[in-house]
Amino acid sequence: MKLGVCGTGNVASWISGILNELNDPSIELYACATAPGFDCTEFAEKFHYRKKYGSFEELMNDPLVDVVYIAVPNNFHLDMVRKALMAGKNVICEKPLAINENECRQMISLAKESNLFFMEALWAAFLPVKKMVKDIIDAGTIGEVKKGTILQMDNIMFLPRVSSMELGGGYLLDNGSYTIGWMTDYFGTEISNVTGEMRKLETGVDAEDWITVEYADGKLVTIHQAMDIPEKDYQEYAEILGTKGKIRFDTVANPKECKVYDLDGKLISELEIPPQIKNPGIPPVSGYNFEFQAVEKALREGKKECAEASHAKSLAISHVMTEVRKQCELYYPFEGQELYETNIQR
Repeated sequence: MKLGVCGTGNVASWISGILNELNDPSIELYACATAPGFDCTEFAEKFHYRKKYGSFEELMNDPLVDVVYIAVPNNFHLDMVRKALMAGKNVICEKPLAINENECRQMISLAKESNLFFMEALWAAFLPVKKMVKDIIDAGTIGEVKKGTILQMDNIMFLPRVSSMELGGGYLLDNGSYTIGWMTDYFGTEISNVTGEMRKLETGVDAEDWITVEYADGKLVTIHQAMDIPEKDYQEYAEILGTKGKIRFDTVANPKECKVYDLDGKLISELEIPPQIKNPGIPPVSGYNFEFQAVEKALREGKKECAEASHAKSLAISHVMTEVRKQCELYYPFEGQELYETNIQR
């Protein structure tokens, strides 16, 4: 699989570093590109890309590129996905896949019409711990799953894009793919109702979100997340509560600890989470390789999506984000007014 990377920012660097460490001959860092006026020579040399381009279109028109990985700011995703699919390329697009549910549906429809592989880069969904936890649930260890709770109080204000309305900033779009994505991993996509509140920055983007998601079968998930919390007040955990016990994660995206308790709080077991390949640079992120290995396998088998990050899952995530923003009247300047004027049919 020859990978063509559009964008040379932080996430593209982390992924490139991890794939270099993986050193899998079936996944080749073939080409990279940046926007006109910028130079990706240093990026290409650092991560051993064979080719570099001065525009995204040049990369997309390279006949040897098998998959285009899009790692540009949120507000450019729709246009970039369209261009890549129309160029006949399979696509992995960074989270959030789309600014709103309408855009998400457009992307998925075009991918299906083009008969191409298309996926949101929900890397955390591919981690081995996900299957381990699902096996515990399927075994009935915690009984019937009833409720989920997510708390993530963090500070990412050092990233300029998160406070920018023009770039599609705010914590819901930046972190929602992790928290809401975690929810869909264990609770599914059959959502019946969404309610939300948010605290906004002066720029207009959300800094803190309170989200409640109800499922058709009666399950309930609550999410509380914030991106501007003082370091002394950082908190993060996630829990799945069942009729016989609960599973508690120390973090949402990539847990290092995952413990199973009975209803009296007695520890039943603790998962032994396998080691992961880490980015050799700073920060020492890890685990991104699993999604690219899954994409390579899917393409080899002729599939158009991965079950772990299915189109249905991306639609559910985007639906929750869109509903919360509609309720809280968070509207980006580059969106169509139809976001508020019409009800998107699911």
